[in-house]
Amino acid sequence: MKKKSGEHRRLFDKDKFPERTDVLNIVLDHVPQGMVVVGADYLVMAFNRPFENAFQFTPGVVEVGVDFRDLLKIWADTTGQDQQMLDYAIYQLDEPTPFEFEFPQLINGEPCWCLLTHSPLPGKGFVRTFTDITKRKVLEASLMKLSREDTLTGLYNRRTILEALEEEIKRGQRYNRPLSFLMIDIDHFKKINDQWGHPAGDQVLKSFAAECLSAKRENDKIGRFGGEEFVMVLPETAKADAELAAERIRKCTAEMGIKTKHGTATIPVTVSIGVTTATGCDDIEAVIARADVALYEAKSKGRNCVVCN
Repeated sequence: MKKKSGEHRRLFDKDKFPERTDVLNIVLDHVPQGMVVVGADYLVMAFNRPFENAFQFTPGVVEVGVDFRDLLKIWADTTGQDQQMLDYAIYQLDEPTPFEFEFPQLINGEPCWCLLTHSPLPGKGFVRTFTDITKRKVLEASLMKLSREDTLTGLYNRRTILEALEEEIKRGQRYNRPLSFLMIDIDHFKKINDQWGHPAGDQVLKSFAAECLSAKRENDKIGRFGGEEFVMVLPETAKADAELAAERIRKCTAEMGIKTKHGTATIPVTVSIGVTTATGCDDIEAVIARADVALYEAKSKGRNCVVCN
């Protein structure tokens, strides 16, 4: 039967739930999210068990009539929040508009993420729900890692290292700081694949990447440019220091020796490296082009050497 315009809808079955509080109790007991209702005086008016569990409150700590600000202090202490986070959480209690906020916390020593939703009530006070989004954040981090890293070596992929180079070029120009760039090629890599097989070639790539990671400074960035070609972005590095860094990589690579899968032989590996230092008017294309010219010259000189341009 169609309701007349303006007729009030029933929101619950009054035959089964004579009182509105009966409905509230059912909802609070069965929603998976933590939920708390706080009045204008900051006192807890209602809560559910998932709210207690979400923050590992011991039984009896959360009760109707408890000051919610006191609960926040206990929460901060038990979940590893600092004073700044606690102050911000208390400040947000008076926010007059709805909002969402994601935050990390420690539950039983394990890192977890929570999504808070804040819904103000008429005449002040609010309802808050708390949802565990740890699985979602782990998945997001995993997808971000996959989108930024080369799957074989674990280094930055081409897109990410180019973004890093462009950012460092702009930073260097803004603050008049030096920046150098290395383009590195593993010598005769096709012969390695042909003689030892592609699994051995993959091992060479991974071993060389590990060697570069161990040699880099904290702010240096390394990426796989494609195939057997790698690049390094060296912030705060002038030409002479960049050449020394490249020479260290060349020497360590020539000395490392990579064992075949069964350990019956050692694969010799060397690299050719082109080095360039950005100028005040360079863009990313100019920096890469100069390093590429230097790399080509290193190869033409017989490989296993460093050339600066």
